[in-house]
Amino acid sequence: MKNSSSSSIKKRLRLPLYAAGGAVVGFLGASGVSKLPSDLNWTLSVYYDYDLLFAILAALVVVMTVWNIFSLSRTPSVPPMEDDAYGDSDSLISPAERSLGKAMILSGFSVILTFTWAALALSLYASNRTMPNSPELFNLLNFVASCISIIIVVVVQTLTVKRYNRYYPERTLDLNSRNMKKDHFEKLDEGEKWIVYRAAYRSFQMMNVLLGVGMVSMVLYSMLFTFAPFPIVMLSVIWIANIGIYYRETYRASNQ
Repeated sequence: MKNSSSSSIKKRLRLPLYAAGGAVVGFLGASGVSKLPSDLNWTLSVYYDYDLLFAILAALVVVMTVWNIFSLSRTPSVPPMEDDAYGDSDSLISPAERSLGKAMILSGFSVILTFTWAALALSLYASNRTMPNSPELFNLLNFVASCISIIIVVVVQTLTVKRYNRYYPERTLDLNSRNMKKDHFEKLDEGEKWIVYRAAYRSFQMMNVLLGVGMVSMVLYSMLFTFAPFPIVMLSVIWIANIGIYYRETYRASNQ
């Protein structure tokens, strides 16, 4: 029992130690490296500031949305009969359900990318509109395009969710509900809940790794370019909240 407890403590401390070690290695590696030239362009630009970045985001949104529509078009509007749905396949998921699941995933990714595009466009427009020689027209059109893409993506997501509800009437999703995810989770059976638990724990583990990588990246950025405390503080807050919520839920479950 003692060895098990010691091993558990070591596993919990492993990630913070890795992050600290990465920060130390980065500091030692960068201590002998001079600052990069101040005129080095990192804005992903061709004609205007960050135009290449927004072009990449727009292309990703278009690809995701078209792929979502294509996957949705391969899903019959009416759920097929069980014999027709599976055919001779031994899979537990029919081709129509597989296409619908892919459409749901792509819909979620499209929404995230679109709101990221809009947030960046709004930030750039608000920060540069008072600067002289700022490409205000480009920034404004970029923001308008992101808003239009939000409308399109939300409409496609609504159609996708409606198709999902038609296939699974016993566990429908209500986009207008404040507790949509919680209500949907309560409608799952025990096997499906176990899958969600396992996926959530793996997501929690990966999030800790990504937060550690992000922390080290921001430290290196501060050493090579300029001191940027806000991203480091935000990553720390998110990291603490992520681990704190995990332990809170574990404590609640153990006391039930």
